[in-house]
Amino acid sequence: MLRARALLALFAGLLLVGCGAARLPRPARSFDDRPEGVVVDYANGLRLVVAPDLSGDLVQVHMRVRAGARNEAKHQAGLAHLSEHIVLCALPLPDGRTVCDALAEEALAYKATTDGDIVDMSATTVAAHLPTVLGLFAFVLSGRCEVSPEQFTRERNVVMSELQQRLGASLDAYQQLLESIYPPDHPYAHAFGGTRATLSRLTAADACGYLRDRFTPGNAAVVVTGGVTHDQVVGAAEATLRPLAPRPTAPQVAAPPVPARPARRTLAGLSTHSGTALVFPLPPHDSDDGRLAQVLVDMVERALADAARARFGVRGFSLEQLGGADAPMLALFATVTTPDQRAASEDLLWETLAEVQKDTADRKQAAALLRRQRIDVARRLERLDARAERYLELTPNSRRGVLATDLRRLDAITPAALAGAARALFARDRAQVIELEPADPAEGLVLRDVVRLPEDPHAVAASPAIAAKLLAEIPAANRSTRYTLANGLTVILAPSSSPLVDVRLIVGAGFADAPAEQPYLAPVVATMLLAPEPRSPADKELRRLRATGATVDLSIAPDMTIFHARGLAADTDHLLRGIGGVVVGGRLSAEYRSWAAEEVSQGISASLRAEPQRKQIARLSLDRCVELDAVDFDALVMPDLTALRRKHYRAGAATLIVAGGFDDAVARAHIDDVFGRAVEPWSLPVAAEDPASARRAPAVRPGTQRIQGQRPEQVTVFLGFVVPPELRRDRATVLLLRQLLENATGAVREQLGVSYGLGVTREELCDAELLVLHGNIDAGHFAAAVAELRRAFARLRTPEGVAAELPAAQRPVAGRLLAEAADSAVLADRLTFLVQQKLPLDYFRSEARRALDIDPARLAALFTASLSPERLFVVCLGPEESTGPCDELPGP
Repeated sequence: MLRARALLALFAGLLLVGCGAARLPRPARSFDDRPEGVVVDYANGLRLVVAPDLSGDLVQVHMRVRAGARNEAKHQAGLAHLSEHIVLCALPLPDGRTVCDALAEEALAYKATTDGDIVDMSATTVAAHLPTVLGLFAFVLSGRCEVSPEQFTRERNVVMSELQQRLGASLDAYQQLLESIYPPDHPYAHAFGGTRATLSRLTAADACGYLRDRFTPGNAAVVVTGGVTHDQVVGAAEATLRPLAPRPTAPQVAAPPVPARPARRTLAGLSTHSGTALVFPLPPHDSDDGRLAQVLVDMVERALADAARARFGVRGFSLEQLGGADAPMLALFATVTTPDQRAASEDLLWETLAEVQKDTADRKQAAALLRRQRIDVARRLERLDARAERYLELTPNSRRGVLATDLRRLDAITPAALAGAARALFARDRAQVIELEPADPAEGLVLRDVVRLPEDPHAVAASPAIAAKLLAEIPAANRSTRYTLANGLTVILAPSSSPLVDVRLIVGAGFADAPAEQPYLAPVVATMLLAPEPRSPADKELRRLRATGATVDLSIAPDMTIFHARGLAADTDHLLRGIGGVVVGGRLSAEYRSWAAEEVSQGISASLRAEPQRKQIARLSLDRCVELDAVDFDALVMPDLTALRRKHYRAGAATLIVAGGFDDAVARAHIDDVFGRAVEPWSLPVAAEDPASARRAPAVRPGTQRIQGQRPEQVTVFLGFVVPPELRRDRATVLLLRQLLENATGAVREQLGVSYGLGVTREELCDAELLVLHGNIDAGHFAAAVAELRRAFARLRTPEGVAAELPAAQRPVAGRLLAEAADSAVLADRLTFLVQQKLPLDYFRSEARRALDIDPARLAALFTASLSPERLFVVCLGPEESTGPCDELPGP
């Protein structure tokens, strides 16, 4: 049987079709053309988009410059990326700092990226610091370029290091791929980051010339959105952006679309495994055909994800869009375990594309896909950074709202047009078929050119005083409300400006509420409810919900079952009535008992198969976790299923969360009508029970495991520990632990001057929370990396070491705790956590401030305990002759 008491997530989504109308009040069902932002065009050519969103506390500033890699000559590949680094992290401001230094103090987070078409720079801050941040962005466009030889060399080495980290020795193969799918003289026919050879030839004069020619006001647009008023933005921009002097701008290099060039070729070194790639040319993004193609690309990406969960013997599927917006290419990859499976990998890719074509050819299915796409369009606009990017893509001087524009374009797509585009786009005679061979084991991904970075004279971190000032300027108001219906149901409403609404009904029944011999009871009950009898009231409500493009999904935890649905704010009533119809008024049908048990079993199996390697390693490293055995279907009898539902599915033990852009009056009316009904067992009182005994959290199996890996050129490292259970209610401390570990591993990479991919993730497994450091290290530098990691861990075990690193960690942690107040899913996730841990509604805002008051000695003590050999697991996969230093990692 399945011992699944502590399995934290089970997702089973069921789709039902239909339509209908509710009699209670409904919100507006369409999005009008009222502008979501105001465009200001300055005489110097710069365009400013002002898009306030006072539902959140943070401000997003985003600047886009049309200075991407398409404008660099092939022999100067990497110039655009290097120029971005120079202007941000090498040029001195009047006070001697760089823009990077200043943003480290004035923003909670910042980043910059360069691709084939553009350079993007963004910063997340608060309204009081907006003038300073805009002034820093103005400096980037000022044309100044006085860089010392030392700083130029450092930033060029950083660019080389980033290139090696991303591609390593596969860079040559990646360059060959681009040269094979684009004509030789095409501006997208080279690796945008450059090569060591092209980067080594670049000079400070090259970078300064590029900055002066292309980083101009007339070539840039700036968006400000989030918790700031229109007048505040305009006032700050008038003092910083408007005074910039106009300068001539070099014209954008043309990137013409590329026709289909079908061919079959072999490419070695792009992957460490055998496989196949299919490459298709796409229409330009900013065209009617291009927007239609992007809908299909989204569908293909979902289909590949489904295939990855269902297929055995395939290491993985992936999708990548190559080139740039004017001549994009779609590349689909499938990798397999052994070379003799390569032919099958190509067949699997074509089968996946055939499934997409089949779905689009079915008019009903295509219509459902397009309805679901409406929700996806809105989802992209919830995050402040994604919303800012979309504003930058608006036609100059446009006054239309982004969401209204995007939905109108989507609604103009007919199922017939979608089916025709799928047939034309994915025709076999348009594809380049590339047979992937792994890298030569003698070469592999070994980093032959190690770049050591000189000391950074401008390295600074935000002082605690500045971090405290940032947080002090964040409003303390809490926008969520909690109330209780007469039958005992707790309701939490969390309004935001989101175009979506996330509805979650949390029922107090999970794996832990079933006998050990019947662990499937809770998920089977929930799954049966989501398969109501045809034409029943619950079935009708689910059909209406399905007609909006939304679905109802399940998450099963040890002590709760969560029904959740997410859709457009205009369909809030259908989301509420869909979930309420099955949970409050639905019945369990004996006809679905065996089917539901099989669905649950297959869902858990698929979820486990789809877990990334780091999660599988962590699961195996715990002393108590999920095991899959034969399922005893006969043990799941209807009386037990009915009894569990009758005992636990009661309003007094449940919580309803509604987060997003709902209409308050409409939502409350439907909540009262659906969830306030006197229906058994929903409206029965909750019997007082003895408090449940505390469950022991799993502990790690300590020690080091060295496993022979299949990649002789690299060592894959997994190192992790269980977060103490008492910290589950202390997000600030856990996030600080994670951020300090992330910063330490990043410092190790720079100290060595070698590129490898180490990261830190938070995993929830088997009723435990783990922090897991994982990634690949070049085998030739593994011993040095272990030595540096041990030194980094030693610093984190001392109050002095933590105190020195803490200010740089506090800002991103505070930003993470406060960010995305407009995102309905983030809001709902956070409220779910508060319900689970019985915490107040203002918890996350309080945690952001509490991150400043943390005692370094306390963090050092936590690191000392967590990184001790008896609480740490270490797993190294790699060549036996290289993994010896792995034994030293758990030591003090």
